[in-house]
Amino acid sequence: MPQDEQVYLNVVKQDIVKYDMAIKSLIQEIREHDGTQTHLNELGAFVRSRISQLREQIEELKRLAVEQDNENDRLLLMEEANKSDKMLQDNHKAFRNAVLAAQLAISQRSKDELLTNPVAEGDDDDATLRHRERVSRKDMIKKSSQLSDDLLRVTRLIRDNTEKSTKTLDRLVEGSQTVGSTQEELKTMGSVIAQARKILNKYGRRENTDKLLIFLGLVFFLASCLVVIRNRFIF
Repeated sequence: MPQDEQVYLNVVKQDIVKYDMAIKSLIQEIREHDGTQTHLNELGAFVRSRISQLREQIEELKRLAVEQDNENDRLLLMEEANKSDKMLQDNHKAFRNAVLAAQLAISQRSKDELLTNPVAEGDDDDATLRHRERVSRKDMIKKSSQLSDDLLRVTRLIRDNTEKSTKTLDRLVEGSQTVGSTQEELKTMGSVIAQARKILNKYGRRENTDKLLIFLGLVFFLASCLVVIRNRFIF
């Protein structure tokens, strides 16, 4: 497997682990929730977002598994993706149960508040402090997830640029091969032209020789005629 693909695969695996841990942490927070329905809804929305992100990374892992050339690597990655899928289903089930239990607890507290005196000021301070701690922890999880998302986008950008560079290099290689083939054809044509020129020069010289012989023959014939005519007049 190329190095850039291995890096991208590692990032996908790390994101699966990261989102799984974030979901489990939020589910535990929902189980311990003693705040308002509004706060519970916020936690629920955040868990659903992380579940959606986890599902996307699992699908990406399955896609990478299918693209593997090696059969063993493909089977191992597909097995890992199936385990992650089972883990996602378990998290989703635990999330539903935790939300249901938290809603029942909120409903019960509302009933108790109607039947009992308001909570003491000290208890209010403790509840406020716990709420702040939960909000702070949630903010830390958000920042960590955002950083991982940025890293994933950068990795994908590097991968896309690498693929574009590979395609460009392939085009350059094909162009170089075409130029080399054209040069060979030009050399062959040059050899044919040179051979043809030699043949033409040869026939040109032969034609000049024939003309010279004809001219000499004609001169000899005329000289012979002159000799014969002169001899007749003399004698």
